[in-house]
Amino acid sequence: MAGQTRAGGESITIHQARWVIPISSPVLTDGAVAVADGRILAVGPAAAVRDQCQTHGGQMICHDHGDGAILPALVNTHVHLEFTALAGTIPPQETLPAWLAKAMAGYASLPPAAIDQGIRHSIAALRRSGTILVGEVSNSGRSLDMLAAGDLAFHYFYECLGFNLLNNGQLAADFPFFARPAVAELPVSAAAHAPYSVAAALFRRIAVWNQTRQRPGCVHLGESPEELVFLQQGTGPFRDLLQDRGRWYEGYTPPACSPAVYLEQLGFWQGPSLAVHGVCLTEADRAILARRGVFLALCPRSNRHTGVGVPDVAALRRAGVRLTLGTDSLASTADFNLFKDIQLLYEYCPEIPLADYLTMATWRGAEALGRHHEFGSLRPGKRAALLFLPVPAPRDLWPGLLDAGVHGQIYWLTPSGKEMLHGA
Repeated sequence: MAGQTRAGGESITIHQARWVIPISSPVLTDGAVAVADGRILAVGPAAAVRDQCQTHGGQMICHDHGDGAILPALVNTHVHLEFTALAGTIPPQETLPAWLAKAMAGYASLPPAAIDQGIRHSIAALRRSGTILVGEVSNSGRSLDMLAAGDLAFHYFYECLGFNLLNNGQLAADFPFFARPAVAELPVSAAAHAPYSVAAALFRRIAVWNQTRQRPGCVHLGESPEELVFLQQGTGPFRDLLQDRGRWYEGYTPPACSPAVYLEQLGFWQGPSLAVHGVCLTEADRAILARRGVFLALCPRSNRHTGVGVPDVAALRRAGVRLTLGTDSLASTADFNLFKDIQLLYEYCPEIPLADYLTMATWRGAEALGRHHEFGSLRPGKRAALLFLPVPAPRDLWPGLLDAGVHGQIYWLTPSGKEMLHGA
């Protein structure tokens, strides 16, 4: 049993279940988690946890949740909350450029009130999905104040676009968001949209801003075959898109290499980094991401919706890339339920244990967002963000857990017991 000594006299809540999944240590049968002052006090066999807590004094409240599993709340490393107002409006597309064209046109037609209402809806929906920590990507900054005022932990990636921004000046000169006082006080990073929408000079400016402040960078990477064509030849739908939007410049010379190799040449991976998607990566790309310790957020349901397929999780794992999970926006995914993304990946790659997929959705995600000291596993001292999923006997743990999660049978554990999250 893991535990730590605390001063007596405080109220302690003990949550017990048939299984406890700490993530960072083996699964416990008939385990328990003790909580005091919003922090985990002890994790271990139920009897041992109760014995330890009796020595602390104060009131002790015990909840036996029965058949099911206690696990840490989830970490969704990639969302776009500001696209929520487009939910259900864009059907599956055959290519990413086709989806992007519809998304940009749809977003441009949205009134500000609808965007804000969508953001508020998404923050509530993330909690219903069992999420405690989220990586939000925004190119407007609208969602920052709403996240900062709520209970959902977050890391904010302000997304910079500018294929024709060729200068080397301060980032705030082109993106005034970075002059806001909140940027220095809150967990905020600069993000690059993608290799087909960000100039080499802008990639370098973003990297310097993050690395100077020791904040993780973020970029959509290897998301579609059209991205590879653009980097190799400077042609295709992304060139057409840039020309249509007045962002193309005639002096562009394609780097004639793959996405991660290109950003390696620009020095983008020298600090902590989160790449997103990774559906179309070469062996060389995967090797660079692994060597540089880059986290890669997989969003398989979104990728399927936008016509690019599903990431090769087996090849990424063999290369040693550190994988996390995200859902992307509700413009390309039905909901924020990460268990559904786990289910899809498991269908394509069942040789990877379900336990490893859950680690991607918890501990690895917390590491990627720099919050693993608070979230992602059940260890003494961490935030008591606990979920319970029922697994009726005689079902085995992992298939039963996945089935419960996919069907939204997700509870938050509180001092008073458990709270059902309807509509997960």
